[in-house]
Amino acid sequence: MKTTAFSILMVLASATACTQENKDNPPPVPSKMKTINSIPFLTNQTSYIYVDKESLKPITNQNFRSASLYTATGFAVVENKKNEYAIIDENGKIVLDFSAYNINLNVVNGLTFYKKEIEHEKKMPIWKWHWNILGGGIKKEQTYHKVEIGVLETKQIILRKDVPYQDDNYYINFTSIDENHVFWNGMVYEIKKNRLNKVENNVAELLENKRFIKASNETFSIYELTQKKAIHTGLKGSETLSIQLGKESILLNEINKERYAPEVPKLLVDSKTNDVYPYPQYEKVFPKEIIKATSSQIDFIKNTSLVYSITNSPYFLLGVFNYDHAIWAFDWLYVDTKGNVVDSIDSYNFKVLDRVGNLVWPDRKMIFPDRFIDNNWKIGKISFYEGMGDLYFVRMEGEKQTKTMGLWNSNTKTWEIKPEYRTISILDTDKQIYALQKEENDLYTLYDNKNKRSIGSKSYQSINSDGLVHVKLNSGQIIYYYIDIYSGKEYKEN
Repeated sequence: MKTTAFSILMVLASATACTQENKDNPPPVPSKMKTINSIPFLTNQTSYIYVDKESLKPITNQNFRSASLYTATGFAVVENKKNEYAIIDENGKIVLDFSAYNINLNVVNGLTFYKKEIEHEKKMPIWKWHWNILGGGIKKEQTYHKVEIGVLETKQIILRKDVPYQDDNYYINFTSIDENHVFWNGMVYEIKKNRLNKVENNVAELLENKRFIKASNETFSIYELTQKKAIHTGLKGSETLSIQLGKESILLNEINKERYAPEVPKLLVDSKTNDVYPYPQYEKVFPKEIIKATSSQIDFIKNTSLVYSITNSPYFLLGVFNYDHAIWAFDWLYVDTKGNVVDSIDSYNFKVLDRVGNLVWPDRKMIFPDRFIDNNWKIGKISFYEGMGDLYFVRMEGEKQTKTMGLWNSNTKTWEIKPEYRTISILDTDKQIYALQKEENDLYTLYDNKNKRSIGSKSYQSINSDGLVHVKLNSGQIIYYYIDIYSGKEYKEN
């Protein structure tokens, strides 16, 4: 079951791009997912060479000012002494020439997507000049950034644009729908012979199970990828919800109201049937009538301000905002598709996060019951990231406002990592590899939570999930190099 994590305050953005072809260079042979045995190695000359991970023998005689790990498709970004960037394959052959453009790579569905970007000053027409009325002169130029995004294997250009610095940002955050389709920038593409062909546009939001929402003016339609005809059409956004309780009609105002309106409203209403489909998957209809509820439950429903559909379940989540012991939180109630109201439900693989990743539901009391709280401690924010299962980061505040965090197992109701650390960072979710920082400004160490052991004996100023670390030498110089986060092996000369 896939975890659905979302933000209470989320603003989605989509933009339109055109597809172009670069006919100047023939496409390289399409690549496949590979096992890469080479890694950047920092020499005493503060340059990088690629070596075999095990033997540390050089793969080529090339030296670079900086070098990235290879992608699973066999490509890496390197930098020369002129501060220019290029892409090389696993044999060291340049497949995208050196230039002043910054380059990023991302692999999705076995394809390597690249992004080239550079800032530049662009002369503007007179009506766009910036006149400084305080006598600072006239600015005739504006900062722009040129962006190119494409598929490396076929040299297909998906987007090429020159935009003002403060305007649209483009990312290579392609999302896999299935092995033959990806979603990006408001469009669905079909993959054929390693090339992307646009099959849907104006896609406002991608849903689970190959479903997506399309927007047209102020109405929305829900589609399945395998069907040309929409599942639902003529849906309109709403912040009100009408519920019948016997002869009484309850009208809830400002449901899921947000400071900034999202692109897709959190409640979609069918204009023909008045069926209401709630966020995040819009997969089931909220009951028009409450069949069974106590008087206290009815009072709760009348104050409801949040309604979400709990994915892969028959339930909806109802929230009433409450201020409890100096912690902003919601109280919860649940209603099923038939209109039955209950105070609690079984555990579902479903999470509600705020916009910075702190957990809202399940709430603190569900995860960390009161009986496990030490009297000297106050529970702070709880964080969850996709793939963590029953594990949660719990922040604590003790005497003299001492702030620490630990890793809590909500199933066993025990600490996986005791709350004795200033910072705990995830490096590998599946293998439970973490970077631990004991005190503020301390160095980070590696920790294997599955085997309950420290990894290696070194510590670092920072540790990234790809193994990139940085340290500060006695001379004050800062150097970057790679390590194996599972063994602690360092890839640098002594």
